[in-house]
Amino acid sequence: MSRNRLRAGLSHVLLVALITTIAPSARADAPQAAPQAPAGQDPALVARAKERKAEGDKAMDKLRPLDALAAYTEAYALNPEPALLYNMGRALEALDRLPEALEKLTVFRAQAPAELLAKVPGLNDRIANIEKRLSRLTVKVNVDGARILVRDVVAGMSPLDKPLVLKAGPADVLVEAEGYFPYRTRVDLPGAGAYVLDAQLQSKARVGKLLVTAPKTGVTVLVDGKNAGQAPLETLVEPGTHKVASRHPEYVDYETSVIVTAGGERTVALVLQRPPPIYARWWFWTTIGVVVAGGAAGGAAYALTTEKDPGRGDIPPGQLSPAFFVTTPPLPF
Repeated sequence: MSRNRLRAGLSHVLLVALITTIAPSARADAPQAAPQAPAGQDPALVARAKERKAEGDKAMDKLRPLDALAAYTEAYALNPEPALLYNMGRALEALDRLPEALEKLTVFRAQAPAELLAKVPGLNDRIANIEKRLSRLTVKVNVDGARILVRDVVAGMSPLDKPLVLKAGPADVLVEAEGYFPYRTRVDLPGAGAYVLDAQLQSKARVGKLLVTAPKTGVTVLVDGKNAGQAPLETLVEPGTHKVASRHPEYVDYETSVIVTAGGERTVALVLQRPPPIYARWWFWTTIGVVVAGGAAGGAAYALTTEKDPGRGDIPPGQLSPAFFVTTPPLPF
């Protein structure tokens, strides 16, 4: 090997070693590459989605799930990544909007790739725990196009194509349609269970509404002799005259009549009066008179029929001898 070739080989080895030594530090100091937009998407929109997602993460860290949900929702609209579905589900769960949270998490489980699902190993348990706190309500209505409200929120129009997924617990249900009296009730929705409600709307052309109020609670109301419940209440009746009565252990029974027309409403305000005190009742004094009269007659009868010992007198020394009646002259008049 010539001397020139040796020098050239050593120079090449030194150059490679130098590049290898400084390359890592150069890569670390280099700026991060911008996120790559999926094919056919605007890189600016993808970058904005990444910013909003980061803002949503910060809001969750600061316990502001409503702000986080807004940020995640905007980010998903800009760039629908499956991970944002999971983030939206967690924000909705923190807001106690459980039906929506279940929907987002279920869609995430169906759409996310395997490598992303591996990052959330407790997903199935989380979904199961939410399911335990939810209930499914089936509402059957005899009129199509009726509006159904649950807990003052419109849930849909009849007929519903599937059960309503709702939080378990008490719920006020209202069903209303044009030309019909509204149907109102309260149901107790079981957790991890189902409830079927049969809402029968009554036409205003055929029945009227009767409302009964009372100044006290615990008053039983009878309509035409049948127990209708406790006041206050409302019930639908056929047109005509109806008898309304009240029963309460502390008050006098009350009864009245009312005329109800088809499609109309009538209100009956029950009048409650306490019974008079016992001494103010006619039979009380009649009984007392009988008792007093009976007592006097009994005393007289006792005096007339009871034999008494003869009196001993009151002239000293307390008793007169037989000689007194013989030797003592009569007193002059």
